[in-house]
Amino acid sequence: MNVSKHLTLLSIGVLSLLLLSCQEGKTQTPTNLSIEITDSIRIDYLGLLDLMDIQPKMERLLLHDRQRGIILMTDFNGNPLLNMDKGGDQKDSYGRFLWSTANIKENEHISLVSQKGFFEFDSKGNLAKHKPFKEEVPFFAGRAAADSELMEHNGILFQKGLVAWGEYNKTQDEYYDQFQLLVKFDPEKGTAERIINLEKNSPFRNSRRSYEISEMNPCFTIFEDKLFVIAGTDPHLNVYDIHSPHQLLDRKRIDYPNYTMGEGEDRGKADPKSIAIDMSAGRTYTLKAYKDYLIASYNPGYDSMNKEKYKMEGKYPNTLLLMNHQGETIQSLALPDKLDHRQFLVRDGKLWWLSKLNSEKEEDFIQIYKVEIINKK
Repeated sequence: MNVSKHLTLLSIGVLSLLLLSCQEGKTQTPTNLSIEITDSIRIDYLGLLDLMDIQPKMERLLLHDRQRGIILMTDFNGNPLLNMDKGGDQKDSYGRFLWSTANIKENEHISLVSQKGFFEFDSKGNLAKHKPFKEEVPFFAGRAAADSELMEHNGILFQKGLVAWGEYNKTQDEYYDQFQLLVKFDPEKGTAERIINLEKNSPFRNSRRSYEISEMNPCFTIFEDKLFVIAGTDPHLNVYDIHSPHQLLDRKRIDYPNYTMGEGEDRGKADPKSIAIDMSAGRTYTLKAYKDYLIASYNPGYDSMNKEKYKMEGKYPNTLLLMNHQGETIQSLALPDKLDHRQFLVRDGKLWWLSKLNSEKEEDFIQIYKVEIINKK
């Protein structure tokens, strides 16, 4: 018997078993994921409604009529429960501008933030609590919609915090040095603090180009004591400690397929009083933490030199990118045509999506879709 030969074969066999065991024990990242609509809620309403909040356990929906300034609460059958208009001159008015989405509390009260401070209304629309800001706060450019979600962490509220006007303009270095992306609210103290500057190696601060606010408009989400932030057309995921001084923990390039970042304008030629929106610029619209994923809704943009692409509607559709919590790409997903590319929320481990606006025909209803991302094995 050739003992040496048998020992070699035995060693190879043991090694193969060990490698197989390691592979079986390793968690495999799924790459055959798909979007599945599992349920829907119809709300009959003539007007443009934005999604603000949804509480599945209570079966309550909160929507905002952006034209009339009305906050609408319904049940899951679409029945209206509250139609609240507090944007006028009445004593319990929150003013003309909401800075973010309103939220449904456990007692069915509605809380919100506006330029007048922190408000809470009961389920019938009566003012239950109001705390004005301790000090004067600069006017923020906000949106009462799900892509501008007001997010809570240990009693502190976080929100996009873009200031509409300032001392400097888009042709000056100081404008980008002082530009901040988020605002942190403390309802108990009545304070608002702007946080998170553009990173020093951000393309917005490292060129002689000028950019509009829309090209730096951030999206963010919160997961495990971290702030995940993407600044507009810049395809980088920035991760910060959620606690002051909000230290940068990681900055990683996002692997968007065929992505074209906005180029801005030559600062020497840009008019500081004009707004020049770059329609060809790729940008991230919304970022959410869902289960094991980060979900970014984005448009890849296109080469602005090829003007024919303006005529190619649908060739560069809005898309979803699934990443893990380290910002590594898992898979791109085509967005179903019936879903709004910006407005969706994560509640109780499920995704809730606003229906896409019908640009060809005015409709007297909207749909809220319950959505899951499933692994097709």
